[in-house]
Amino acid sequence: MKRLPRETELKFALPPDHVLALAGQIPALTGSEPKPLVSVYFDTPKQSLRRAGLTLRVRTEDGRFVQTLKQTAAGALSRGEWSDDIQSPAPAPDLLGHTPARACLAKGPALAPQFEIETRRRSAEIIEAGSRIEVSLDEGEAKADGKAAPFAELELELKEGPLWGLLALARKLAQLDELSLSFTSKAERGFALARPSRLRAQKFQAPELNRTAPTGDAFRAVARACLRQIVGNAEALRERASPEVIHQLRVGLRRLRSLVTTFKDVISDARLPALKAELKWLTGELDAARNLDVLLHGGYRVALGDKQAPDGLKGLGARLRGARRISYARAASAAESERSRRLLLDLLIWIEEGPWTQAAEGAPVRDQPIPKFARKALNKRFRKIVRRGGDVAALDPAARHKLRIDAKKLRYAADAFAGLYDHPKRTRAFIAALKVVQDELGELNDIAVGEGLAHDAATSAGLGAGDAAFAAGRIAGARKSEMESLLGKAQDALDALAKARPFWPS
Repeated sequence: MKRLPRETELKFALPPDHVLALAGQIPALTGSEPKPLVSVYFDTPKQSLRRAGLTLRVRTEDGRFVQTLKQTAAGALSRGEWSDDIQSPAPAPDLLGHTPARACLAKGPALAPQFEIETRRRSAEIIEAGSRIEVSLDEGEAKADGKAAPFAELELELKEGPLWGLLALARKLAQLDELSLSFTSKAERGFALARPSRLRAQKFQAPELNRTAPTGDAFRAVARACLRQIVGNAEALRERASPEVIHQLRVGLRRLRSLVTTFKDVISDARLPALKAELKWLTGELDAARNLDVLLHGGYRVALGDKQAPDGLKGLGARLRGARRISYARAASAAESERSRRLLLDLLIWIEEGPWTQAAEGAPVRDQPIPKFARKALNKRFRKIVRRGGDVAALDPAARHKLRIDAKKLRYAADAFAGLYDHPKRTRAFIAALKVVQDELGELNDIAVGEGLAHDAATSAGLGAGDAAFAAGRIAGARKSEMESLLGKAQDALDALAKARPFWPS
C-alpha cells in the first residue's frame, strides 16, 4: 500500500517583538534575511474543507505558485500533506482528486478565497541526534476583511530521521526564549480572524481510534487531544482571561489526569510521578478563579435576587469580584510561566517517546487491541458509580464530591472510547444520562464550595465583621434551601444511569 504524504512538525508561539533576538540565538539563523511568503487560503461557500478537517492554500514564493492541502493535526505532530506546483495563484481542484478533498469537491462547489497570510520567514536546516530538521522562524499577519492579526512562531519540521531528534532539538531551543508550545496553525489564525467565534475557549475533540490499534497507540491519540485542549486554552488565557477559557483549561487538565489513571497499567514509568505532580500544580492554580466564577454566578446571584437581601451583601460581592480579579491574574501568570511552558513540552515528549513506550513490563497491556482494554476500563468505572450511588442523601459532602469525580472519570473515558463501538444511539443516551449525573452532583458540590468561599470573604478585612458574616450566611442559605430538591434530582439521575444500557459489550 502506498504511504500517504505526511508532514511531521512541532511549533512554538513567541511574542512578535522577540523574533530578532531569537534569530540571533540560533546559530543556523544568524544573519539570515527573511523571505516573504504570501498564502491565500481557499474553501467552499459552506466551508466543506474546514468541516472535513482540511485546509487548502496557494502560496506565492520566489515567483512560484504552490498549492498545498493539509489535514488538521488534532494535536498530533504528523498530518497528511499534498503539495503541487501550479501555474497561477488560482487553485487547481483537478490536482486534488487523489486526496481526501475529493469528496468535499465532488459536486463542484466553487472555491473562494477566505483570508491571506503574509509571512516573513527565516529558515535553515539543523542536524540533531541523526535527524535532519528544517527550522523556520516566522513573523507575519493574518489578514481578512480589512482586519489584521500579527503572530510569530518557530516551526521545526522533520525532514529525515527519527522523531527523537525533532523532540531533542525542541527541548534545546525552548530554553532560549519565551517559547510556548502551540498547535494553532496559520489557517486557524486566519479563520479566527475571518469568522470570529464568540467562544474563544477550546473544547476537547475526541480522536478517531482505530479498533485494531494497540492500547498504547490509543493512549497517545487521546492524550494528544487532551494536550491540544490544554495548550489552546493556555494560549487563550495568556491573551485574555475569561470564565469559559479557565473552565476549559481545567477540564483539559483534569481529563488528562483522569486518562493517566485509566491507562496506569500501560504508561507507568519513572517520569510519570513528576508529570502528575506538575499537572496537579497547574490545575490548582486555576481552582480559585473557577470557584469564584461559580459562586458569583450561582449562590451570590440567587441571594442578591432576594428583595430582603442585606446591605452587606453588595459589599461582599465587591470583595468577591476583587478576589476573582486576583485569582484571574494568578491563573494567567501560571499559564505564561516558564514552569507551565516546560510542563507542556515535557508532556508532549513523554506522550510521544517516554520510557513507557519501550518498557518491557507494560508490553502485554500496551500491545493488546484497544477495544479489550476500553471495555474493562469502562466496566470498572461504571460499576463503581452504581455501587456508590445507591443512596446519595446518606453521603456527606466529601463522599458526594468523590462520587462526582468518579462520574467525571467515566465521562472522560466514555468520550474517548465512544467511537470504538457501533451503537451511536446507545452511546448518546448513556453519555447524556452521565452528564445529568455530573450536573446534579456538581450543583451539590457548588453549594459546599461556595459556603466556604463566602465565609472566607466575609471574615477578611474590609467589611464590618457582623454584616459580612450575615451576608455570607445569606449566600449559603440561599442555596441550602435547595438541598432536598437537589438531592432528589441527583438520586433520580444516578438511578437512571444505573438502568442505562452501556454502549460497550459487557
